[in-house]
Amino acid sequence: MVTFVKKYAVIMFILCFSVTYAYTPDEFNRLLAKVPTHNLPHNNPNGCKTCHGGVAYMGGQEEELCYICHGPKIKSTERLKKAKLKTVEAADVRTDFEKPYRHPVGKTGLHKDKETYPVLDPATSRHAECLDCHDPHYSIPEIPLLAVSGVTIEGKFTNANYGEYEVCFKCHGADANKPYYAKNKVREFSPDNPSFHPVVTTGKNNYLPSLKKGMTHETIISCTSCHGSDTKGAKWVRGVHGSENEYILVLPYTKKEETLTPRYDLCYKCHREDSILGNQSFPYHRQHIEGVKARNWKGTSCSTCHNSHGSVKYPFLIEFNTDYVKNDEVTQKLEFKSEGVFRGSCYLRCHDVDHSPKTYGQ
Repeated sequence: MVTFVKKYAVIMFILCFSVTYAYTPDEFNRLLAKVPTHNLPHNNPNGCKTCHGGVAYMGGQEEELCYICHGPKIKSTERLKKAKLKTVEAADVRTDFEKPYRHPVGKTGLHKDKETYPVLDPATSRHAECLDCHDPHYSIPEIPLLAVSGVTIEGKFTNANYGEYEVCFKCHGADANKPYYAKNKVREFSPDNPSFHPVVTTGKNNYLPSLKKGMTHETIISCTSCHGSDTKGAKWVRGVHGSENEYILVLPYTKKEETLTPRYDLCYKCHREDSILGNQSFPYHRQHIEGVKARNWKGTSCSTCHNSHGSVKYPFLIEFNTDYVKNDEVTQKLEFKSEGVFRGSCYLRCHDVDHSPKTYGQ
């Protein structure tokens, strides 16, 4: 009965995931028929013995077990030699996990098969072990998170996630044990918000002049569109394992305004730089980003005015970073008022300049 329930959940996962990524009926049937990666003889010539029995048991130092094949080169151990077992060279995730910004898989022994989310006890240890995101008995290349539990956009636990973001929501949602500075991503991506990046569903703004060719207001992106390995070329591995960029980003993105040479490569992955700096969607974009040397005004980060996940209060992803933006000294307000497409007013103090208010598009 348990096997049937899990198999049904896996099929439902593929069905829902196929809708998210618009698989054709033929592609959907092909995915349903695929044998899990670790059950294929050319991927795992020893079968179950590679991970279980005489070699090791999936638990404790499980990432070291994964690294036998998923490392920079095949790792031969004394136990493997003694058992005369073969290994194959698979995608190298170990190199990403050795980068400065990474998921902490080194915290071993914390994952439990029966754990549920959101975490209610603030004393519960936070962890991100291999098995929190992958089920080696079910995963396939197209859907490496297949059959893994998650949290829905409604904040409810599910045994089989229907989208990549639900796996992320397990640890980046309403958990009572998350760091004080961490925000609830379930809340930020909620379709009920005035604005959000289109991860769960399409966005609410249907006029986006800066989008690159091939993208429209109906385009859906994923968490790994922005988060993942910064490695380029043939050695790139899909997944949020590790990166040289802060926040495990695929491209550089400067949030600290004190940085001498800020970079916004991540934003320009989807948004045309010439459009943003050409003020097509906001008449003062270039002035805010590059600053005004004649007035000794420094540029400011995209994150000073925008929350890249979503805003619970304003359209256009507007959410002011209060590390740099304060209440203006005239009205004592810190707010944005949208007055239509390309029209609005800001009440705030930034870079020693009061906006009380400053308006645009009038």
